[in-house]
This record gives sequence, structure tokens and C-alpha cells, in this order.
Amino acid sequence: MKELISPFGRRRFIQTLGATALSTFPSLGAVGANEQVRLGVIGCGGRGTSLMKQFHGLKNVRVVALSDPDTAQMGKAAKVLKGGSVPEQFQDYRKLLESKDIDAVIVASPNHWHALHTIHACQAGKDVYVEKPVTHKMNEASKMVEAAEKYDRIVQAGTQNRSDTGLIKAFDFIQSGEIGKITAIRGLCYRNRDSIGRAKNPPLKPPTTCDYDLWLGPAQDLPILRKQFHYDWHWIWNTGNGDVGNQAPHEFDIMAWALGDPAMPSKVQSFGQRFGWDDGGQTPNMQVSWFELGGVPAIFEVNDMKIKPGTNASPAFKGTRVGIIVTCEGGEFRGGRGGGYIVGPDGKERLHKFPGDAGGGHAQNFVDAIRSRKADTLRGKLSRSTDTAALSHLSNISYRSGKPATSTELRNGMLADSPALLEVLDRQESQLKAWGIDTNKVPYMAGTEVSVDPATRKVIGDLANSEFAVPAHRKGYTLPEKV
Repeated sequence: MKELISPFGRRRFIQTLGATALSTFPSLGAVGANEQVRLGVIGCGGRGTSLMKQFHGLKNVRVVALSDPDTAQMGKAAKVLKGGSVPEQFQDYRKLLESKDIDAVIVASPNHWHALHTIHACQAGKDVYVEKPVTHKMNEASKMVEAAEKYDRIVQAGTQNRSDTGLIKAFDFIQSGEIGKITAIRGLCYRNRDSIGRAKNPPLKPPTTCDYDLWLGPAQDLPILRKQFHYDWHWIWNTGNGDVGNQAPHEFDIMAWALGDPAMPSKVQSFGQRFGWDDGGQTPNMQVSWFELGGVPAIFEVNDMKIKPGTNASPAFKGTRVGIIVTCEGGEFRGGRGGGYIVGPDGKERLHKFPGDAGGGHAQNFVDAIRSRKADTLRGKLSRSTDTAALSHLSNISYRSGKPATSTELRNGMLADSPALLEVLDRQESQLKAWGIDTNKVPYMAGTEVSVDPATRKVIGDLANSEFAVPAHRKGYTLPEKV
């Protein structure tokens, strides 16, 4: 990236790509109904490889190019395609974007690259399928949406639950009013993760096969204190967002969908901690956020700890580990990816079942929109996904700007007037006791209440200009002033 002027100027970037006149950009990537859609993949880790195989299996769709700063990871991914297809490989994603033989790209790079990869792909005339969370920072959203609109690009978010046949039917049923008004909604992310360990002296070095400057991009060049280079960047603020920004964007998204996609909340607050793991991770392994969404009280729980050490079991709430619970006047929906069911007021009898397909048609939905050039047919719309990604960011802004508080202080303070939040705290305390953790000695972080202007989608008040709300991109990789 050294020859690029900072920030990535539109004209300089397009010259680097060797693209044709700007006026021709909207027509690039247009594919006829029976023509082959040619895809490039940016980011060849586990998720990128999975998406590559999924898209490559669709009719008249072919993965023709890969890009990853780590050539070893890219080479491994290149070998998984069947049928004799050998994609081109580019360590520098700009070289991939130069290609006139690519119609669209899959962006499955680490979170901190999602915005710039999407913006640059739009500038290069490529349609984009971008993984969640679509942003790493709240201030990236407007530039991504602006780029998609300016260059008339089809941009699908990897929120595949939006295409789950069971959830489509379930939420239509709920919104019809058959079981009364929605009175509360809850999202759950209970994962049985492990400590990522700590690289002490010396810090971890990137693989020799990796262009580390290119891998970092907009992230800061900091010592790597985790033991594993790939994937575990999720648990470092510099490059990831924790599980509230890894798994939770899916559940935040379907919570909003179940409620009819209301405007962002005006206030978000969170508490949590990284308990029990003395490792190189920074993000909390227990985190609870709460807010109102469309006038409905909402709670989101992250719990990455096993029930107790030495086991491989996670807790659950009302039989659900990862998903949502929609409480209505006459019943309750419980489910997530793969569908769900509705129980009656007694909480036991299953009144309706909505079996789903885990959103298997999401990739096809993107391809269909590429062919039709109708962005409104996308199920994972970018503008909607930036809003639900913001719930992750607001939760983390609250947590990171907070102060230590014992469980007693939480109980008698910020949670005192909420029986639902006190119930969550009780369950956490019981689980942590099994770990031998006394939260009156190892305190939580009690997050600050974050205020938001739903119209501008910006943090307001004392936190508006804080490092948590507006973190810096590294010089040379800043957001373009003009897309």
C-alpha cells in the first residue's frame, strides 16, 4: 500500500486500479440473466472459504480470483474449489479490483477492513457481499452507504438469517398481531469459547507469508499479545469487536426485523467483564446491553464462558443458546437461525412451529439482485445492516467508557429498577461462582449510558468525540473524504 497517497483519494485510487472513465462505473458489473457471474473473494479465512464454496456451487456463478495478505491462507483456500477451477491469487486486493473479469466481490476480511474494502470495490465498479459486522466503527457506515449509492452498486450484508424461510414466516405471523403486541425482546449469544492464551515475551510475530502492513490496513500497529494470529483478532479492540460484534450482529439484526426495522435507539447501556481468562484478549466474555427498540424494551446477553471449568457446555435461557426471544401478550417466539416456535402464555405448549433453512438462499438473493440491478430486492440491505451493527458498537462504547463496579454496586445502582436485568445478574453470579470468581472482588465494568441521535446515527453528549466513539484509522488507510 506504500505507493498510495493518504488518505485513499478517489482519483488516485481509481488511477491505481486503471479503471475506465468514471461515467462508465454504473454500468460495470451488469450481468445478463444467463451470463456467468464472476466473483472475487477478499479475505480467505474460514468464513471467506465457506462463502467461496457456497457461491461457487450456484448456477452460472464462478469464483475466479482470491485475495489475502497471507499467501499461505489464500493458497489453502484456492485448493478447496472443485471442478477443475483454479482462481487467480492476489496478495494485494487492489490488483484483484483492477480485473475487468470480475463482476462482484465477497468481503470476508477482518472487521477493521470491511468498510474500506467495500468502498473501494464500489469505486472499482464491483458489487459487494460484505460479511458482518458490516462496520468496525460507527463512523464508517455513512461512507459505505454513500459509495454504494453513488456507484449504483448492489451491496448485500452477510446477515443470512434474513433469508431463513422459517424466520420469514415467523415474523410475518408475529407482526400480524396473532399473539398480541410485542412487550419485550431479548437476544442471546451463549458460546462455549476458551481462553486465547497470551504471548508474553516476545509478542507474537505475524506469519512470514503475510504482508502485515497490508493486513493491518486501518488498524494500529500494536504488539500482538495473543497466541494465534488468525481469527483471534476478534477479541482485540484494534481489529475486532468481541462477540457482541461477532455473533451478536446476526441476533441484533433479527431483533430489529421482528420489530419491523424501527429506528435506532436513543440510548444504549452495557455492563460486563472478561472473567476468568488471563489472556491476550481484551473484549468481555460476559456482556449485557439494554435499550429500547421501536418502543420495546430490549436486552442482549453475551456469555462465552462454559457453565463451569472442565466442561464443554454453555448455559441457555428458555432453551435457547444463540437466537432471540420475542415476548408478546399472548405467547412467546423462541428461535433464530433455522427457524423457531411459539409457546403459549404458560411457556410450555408449542402452539406454532416455523422450521427454517438457516438462510440458504441468501447467496442466491445477492446473485439475483446482481442480474436484475434491483437493490431493493436484497434481504440484507446495507443501510439496515449498518444500523444493527451500530448496536454492537454502542454496546462496546458504553462498556469501554465505564468504571469498575462490584455485583453489589450493580444490584443497588444501575440495575436496581430492572427485574429482568437483575435476573440476568443472578444467573451470571451463579455461573461465576462455579468458576470460583467473586464479583465483589473481581468487579464488572459498569458502562456509561450512551446517547444517540437516531436521525444522524451519531453519538451525542460527552462521549461524542471520545476515542471509543471515533477511533482513528491508521495514516494511509483513512476513510476518503469523498467517495
